Amino acid sequence: MKKNVSKILVVLLLMTALMALVSCGGSKSQFEGTWNAVKVEVSGIEMTLEEVGMTFSIDFAADGKVTATTNGESDGEGTWEEDGDTVTIESAGDTRTGTLEDGTLTLEISGVKFFLEKAE
Repeated sequence: MKKNVSKILVVLLLMTALMALVSCGGSKSQFEGTWNAVKVEVSGIEMTLEEVGMTFSIDFAADGKVTATTNGESDGEGTWEEDGDTVTIESAGDTRTGTLEDGTLTLEISGVKFFLEKAE
């Protein structure tokens, strides 16, 4: 009888652990992944990245780290946190805030607005 009770308890514990893992897996952030800039705005003038002749992307990792890349070169790393449709990035002592609206992430860096779309 004791062996049966022990087996039942082990099975219940395993099921509880499995359910906890599955439920955690469903909470992926809307920001997590790679975002590619599609256009920029400087002094009120919008241009595509092709017109500017550059590439720019930001990768938001699940572990809270962020990496920016310009023209294939890393711009450095930092950390990120989200609050609803807002993401806050901290890197090299600077804090930047981006806003997600209609699938476009808008982020201002040094007076230049970047409009990014999530990579598939």
